[in-house]
Amino acid sequence: MTKDETLLVFTLVVSSSSVSIFLFGILLFMVLISATRDFRERTKSKLVKIMIWAGTGIV
Repeated sequence: MTKDETLLVFTLVVSSSSVSIFLFGILLFMVLISATRDFRERTKSKLVKIMIWAGTGIV
């Protein structure tokens, strides 16, 4: 292989790996967002249950 071919292959490998890293980062970010949203919803429902339970306890 000549120097130019090696450079071309190297550039392709680097660009493909950076794209895969970028996609992986997006995927991770989306998973994190969905997990925090799910956690927030669960916490909210738990708070509502506690409030209802406390309300019935007082009444």
